[in-house]
Amino acid sequence: MRKINKEVEPQALTRWKRSNNALRYKDLPREESRSIRLSCISEQYGLCAYCCQSITIDDAHNEHLEAQDRAPNRTLDFFNIVASCQRPHQCGHGRGTRPLPLTPLMAECETELKFYLSGLVTGQTERARVAIEALNLGHTEESNRGLVGARKQMVDALIYSQSVPPEDLQYEDEEFLDLLLEDLKIPDAAQCLQPFSPVLINVIRHFLAQP
Repeated sequence: MRKINKEVEPQALTRWKRSNNALRYKDLPREESRSIRLSCISEQYGLCAYCCQSITIDDAHNEHLEAQDRAPNRTLDFFNIVASCQRPHQCGHGRGTRPLPLTPLMAECETELKFYLSGLVTGQTERARVAIEALNLGHTEESNRGLVGARKQMVDALIYSQSVPPEDLQYEDEEFLDLLLEDLKIPDAAQCLQPFSPVLINVIRHFLAQP
């Protein structure tokens, strides 16, 4: 995960809520639903809120952090909605309505999850472990072999782009790792981050923290 800073809700949603204050998300017209998703994708720099793969408005869905049946009063709360990928059995389509004790709106989501160059992820806290399993983010290869493999492949490609073999990354000097870290945080011309770049950022931060 990468910490998401929610911005102002889209005007189309604000106008619709003013005219339909007794209705819920299920009553939302397609245009307003798409405006929510577009705003979420923009503030997420083109990445899924959970797994950090690239998403577009047509291959993502609006995901309620507090599930609609658990928090019916927040179904139209823009600060309860993020954009999630469409991969089956993971992220928004994996957790169902299970509660998420750790969400991408919390700064701790960047420190309580630990990623590895193998593509695997572990939780540093109990709530992180619960969130990882609920979202099926690949704590074992057997749990989500597709995501683990895709994550490793993309992270390897990001490292190779720096002319460094992935297995040698941890032996690079601190100055190089700091520069790579900052480069990975910069969106491209379309204001998108590279897919899975927050994963590599997490890996590098753990390398830098080693004694």
